[in-house]
Amino acid sequence: MTKATFYDHLLDLSDLEKHLGKDEELMLIAKKTLRNHALVSILQVLPKDKHDQFLQEFVKLPHDRKHWQWLKNEIKDDLEKIIRIEIARAKKEILAQLK
Repeated sequence: MTKATFYDHLLDLSDLEKHLGKDEELMLIAKKTLRNHALVSILQVLPKDKHDQFLQEFVKLPHDRKHWQWLKNEIKDDLEKIIRIEIARAKKEILAQLK
């Protein structure tokens, strides 16, 4: 089982479950893929000089909701919106590959 992340609440997998069924292995792969996309979207808007600091803290406590506040201080854009857009794009790509 993978550790929860502070942004897991943004990863709605219900539409993928419809296509993947109850296959736990495929759902785990989909969840990991979407988590990676979310993390990349964070790094794309986070100033490069803050990447190491963020990643060190994230690796220690990936589920810690305090990351949101720190990121909000560093990123002026709506981070949740950015992540949701990237997750939607990635899910659309995954679903297209399943057809």
